[in-house]
Amino acid sequence: MLIDQPRQNNKNPGLWENIINWTVNLCDKWRCIDKKEEYWHSFRNIEELRAAGIKLKPSQTSGVKDITFSGNTLKLPPIVVDDSTATKFLNLVAYEMCPDFQNDFEVSSYISFLDSLIDRAQDVKELREKNILYNALGSDEEVAKLFNEISTDLVPSEDIYSKVRSNIQKYCNNIWMTWFSQFRHDHFQSPWSVLAFVGAFIALASSIIQTVYTALGYHPDSNKGS
Repeated sequence: MLIDQPRQNNKNPGLWENIINWTVNLCDKWRCIDKKEEYWHSFRNIEELRAAGIKLKPSQTSGVKDITFSGNTLKLPPIVVDDSTATKFLNLVAYEMCPDFQNDFEVSSYISFLDSLIDRAQDVKELREKNILYNALGSDEEVAKLFNEISTDLVPSEDIYSKVRSNIQKYCNNIWMTWFSQFRHDHFQSPWSVLAFVGAFIALASSIIQTVYTALGYHPDSNKGS
């Protein structure tokens, strides 16, 4: 028995090697996918996040790093946008670019992150309504244009908001959750719309059942001749 055991293990020496190699390759692929998700995102603005069912709330503090995403809620630090905002941000960005200044480019990363969320005036409006952005500049169009312009040619850090971006992307990748949230947002804003949907569904089901019974009534012996 002890002599025959090694022979049984060596009966097919390539099988276990192939399984191990396949497992290692699969793990490497998943690591690459996770790594890409940290730096890549498909969402473009606040409107798309809301369509996916993501809620907006102000953070407890105003630090530029205090951006979190948990569950379906994105928390952003409150910000006041006025005539001096562009100048202050550009000066801070220039200071970050100094070769003798050791930093993690948090201001550039913050501006770039806001720019990824603010695409048009409607995005600014959503942030205002959630008490995240206070517009003392003028129209919402001007605020959107401000962030779109000052974010040009910035080089943000890939690490500061990588977890937030990755978690948002994973949430948006849930097709069923996105579809359900969009459907609910479009059609179930009030109890009356819910009742209307239920009534329409019952009417459709009744119509299908009636059609099936009618068809069977016209062809009661359709399977006898086969």
